[in-house]
Amino acid sequence: MRAVKSFLIGIGLGIGLWKCEEAVHPPASMRLDLNVTVVDTSVITPTIRGVPYVDSAQVFIVSVSYRNTYEAYTDSSGIAHFESILPDKYNVTVTKRLSAELCSLATGSPVERILNGQVANVYVQGDSTNLTVYVQPSSPSPIVFSEVYYNGSPANPIPYYYHDQFTELYNNSDKTIYLDSLIIADVEFGYREENVVHSVHAYMFPGSGKDYPLEPGKLVIIAQDAADHSINNSIDLRNADFEYFAPNQGDVDNPAVPNMIALHHKYGVDFLYSVMNNALVLLKVKDPFALGYDNYQCIMLPKSAVLDAMEYRENLEQIDYKRLDPSLDAGLTGGFERYKMKSVQRRISHRVNGRVVLMDNNNSSLDFQVLNHPSLRFFFVPGDADL
Repeated sequence: MRAVKSFLIGIGLGIGLWKCEEAVHPPASMRLDLNVTVVDTSVITPTIRGVPYVDSAQVFIVSVSYRNTYEAYTDSSGIAHFESILPDKYNVTVTKRLSAELCSLATGSPVERILNGQVANVYVQGDSTNLTVYVQPSSPSPIVFSEVYYNGSPANPIPYYYHDQFTELYNNSDKTIYLDSLIIADVEFGYREENVVHSVHAYMFPGSGKDYPLEPGKLVIIAQDAADHSINNSIDLRNADFEYFAPNQGDVDNPAVPNMIALHHKYGVDFLYSVMNNALVLLKVKDPFALGYDNYQCIMLPKSAVLDAMEYRENLEQIDYKRLDPSLDAGLTGGFERYKMKSVQRRISHRVNGRVVLMDNNNSSLDFQVLNHPSLRFFFVPGDADL
C-alpha cells in the first residue's frame, strides 16, 4: 500500500476575489438599476421560510464589456439591488450555503447544502431591469480538487511545454477516504443540461477497495507525466503519487509511480488538459461503462455520481460557454493566457483543530485563486487575515 503525502501551509500575497472598483467611470446620467430576485426550485427554502425567495444569498454580476464586478446580498424578499450600474450585458452568479441543521428541517437529512444559480448575458437597459435567477441545491464534497495546473510553461527553452500538468486532490473531511476506484474525467462542451457527463478522457484510481487511504487533511498529486520537468524550466513531478498513463499511445511511464487506469481515452498521447478551457469532475460509480458512449465516442457517466467539479476558462466573460451546470459548478476560474505557468488553487475557508478546510461553494469563481506558479503541496493564504 502506497502512503499518501501531507503538505505545507504557506502565506503568500494575493489579490482579492472580486475587484469591486469600476474600470470605467461614466456620468450618473448613464447609470441604471438592476434587481435580482433569487428563487429556490427545491423544497428547502419554501419549507424553511414558507416562500421560495432566498434571503442572504450572495449575488455577483460581471459586466461583459467593461469587466466591472459588483456584489450584493438578497434581502428578506429575496432581492439583491444593484444601483447606478452601466448599461451593458452582465453575467450573474448566485450562491448561498445552508447549514446541515437547516437542511434537516426541510429534508430530514442533516447534510449541508449549497444553493447555486447563474444567468449569462443579461441586458441591463432602460430605467430599471428585473431579473429572476433560479437556484438549485448541491452538496459539498469530502474530497475536492485543491489545485489544478493546466496552463503550460513558456516557450523556453522549447516551444510551449504542457507535459508538466498535474491535479491535486485533498481530503476536506474529518474521515479517511479511499481513493480506490475514484474517477477523474474531463467534460465535453454542449451537454450541461443532461443528466450525464460526456467525457473525452476518464481515468480511475487503482486499488481493490482500501489500498489507497487518504486521511483527513492529506492530499495526493496526479501528474500527466511523473517526470522531472525542470529541464524544461518547469517543475519536478517525479515524486507524484499517481500518473496518467495512456497505453498504446506512446506515453512515457515512470515505473516508480502507480498508474491511473485508462477507462476511456479518445485521443492524444496523454490525458491532456486544455491549456485554454476545460472542466474536470471527480466521481465514483459502480459500473463506469453502464451508460455506454455517445455518437462522438465520448464515454457517458452519471452526473449524480459526481463528488466534485471545477471549470476554468482563459476568458472569464464567456460564462455562456460553460460546460458544467450550477448543480456542479456555478462559476469559472482561470482568466489568464495560456503558457504562463500559472495555476489555480482552492482557497482556505477555515481550520478545525489545525486541519485546513478548503472552500467548497461548488462555484469555481469563489473557491479558487490564481497562483503565479504551481505550488506542489503548499497552500497559499492571501493575507491570512481571517484565518
